[in-house]
Amino acid sequence: EYGGGPGNGPGSWPRSIYRYSVATGKKDLVIADTSWKRDLDVSGDRYAWSDGRGIFVYDEGDHRLLLLYSSRAQYDPRIEGNVVLWEERDDDTSRLVVYDLVSGEHRTVVSTADRLDHPAISGDRLVYCEGRVGDHRVMLENLTTGERTVLCAGPEWHAMTAIDGDIVVWVDMRDGPYQVYFYDLGTGESGPVDPSGAYQMYPEVSGDLIVWEDYRNCSRLLPGTIEEYGDVRLYDLRSNMSRVIAEARPGMQFPKVSGGFVVWSEGCDSSHDIFLYNYSGERTDLPAGGVRGDYSATPTASPSRDTRVRHYSTIGRGEIEWYVLETSPGDPEILIELRWDDPSSSLSMSVVSPGGSTWRFSDPDDTITDQAIRMTVSGRAAARDVPGRWTLAVSGDEVDGRVPYDICWY
Repeated sequence: EYGGGPGNGPGSWPRSIYRYSVATGKKDLVIADTSWKRDLDVSGDRYAWSDGRGIFVYDEGDHRLLLLYSSRAQYDPRIEGNVVLWEERDDDTSRLVVYDLVSGEHRTVVSTADRLDHPAISGDRLVYCEGRVGDHRVMLENLTTGERTVLCAGPEWHAMTAIDGDIVVWVDMRDGPYQVYFYDLGTGESGPVDPSGAYQMYPEVSGDLIVWEDYRNCSRLLPGTIEEYGDVRLYDLRSNMSRVIAEARPGMQFPKVSGGFVVWSEGCDSSHDIFLYNYSGERTDLPAGGVRGDYSATPTASPSRDTRVRHYSTIGRGEIEWYVLETSPGDPEILIELRWDDPSSSLSMSVVSPGGSTWRFSDPDDTITDQAIRMTVSGRAAARDVPGRWTLAVSGDEVDGRVPYDICWY
């Protein structure tokens, strides 16, 4: 995170790394100093980045900061468990280097006169792009056995590799503008993910989910062109379905996915935000409810506390999107608010307590028709607080197209 500080230029801004807990809504400072941090990667409680001086690794568990320095230029650090990977370049050679944080082993795993780009790691599998003009490849290397495999080759440029488990993704230009391709290492299946005639950029993968930035709906663009921002699109390999999860807005870029959570940055000029989207492939109905179990829930006109957690998403007719709220002992109540802008659309919100109590409310239930649902959940005498895992579901009851909404709890 970069913010204003003394001086006039970017070089005077403070730079910090923060973490955010989806379950608690808590934002914490991880590390701050005056270096220009970039290429941040995270694995567990370890963070890796570059800043022009070298590759840094911070272990939050033992509060240790490690500098991995080379006389060569260093780029694109990646971290997976105990292994740190990065790229080094000098005048005539590109290298991929790994360092084991436990054993201290440092070794070069790839060295070539060709250009190396966009390394990514999952377990003991390393993927990267290698080649020169007119001859380019997506490569796979097993860090344990040293076995090397060509996943894709051709005269066109390949870029932006990512891997999780058996699934490798990248973009290439074999049929025009960059398109996202995948390779399943388990089955050998390979092909385009969701082809279009417009640019697709920044693919990432987690399990069965692939996300990227997509420009097919940018009506101002000519075919094969690209501008500052596009939609964030998600593809579910399990259901073979593609969907836009965030429509294009200024500065929207760099989507990432982990489990069912997708994040991206958005903004322009000096103001940027990070957005979170929670995807669930499950589609099921929840019962209409009133009061059951050890809790009571009532629609309320307006929650009164500062926002702890806020999620942004879009929803279509008949869809249900799920969220999980973790509460702590001592929380006397939960205040939840769902908001959307389209007055012609009707959404509802369902809440399931840790003990199975279920409620479902719509906009008219709080007597104020304002495209918002607000409710307060409180413990009864037998349950003075509301600790545990709560499940929230947003339903698109009457929706034309896709309707943006946000949901927050306090």
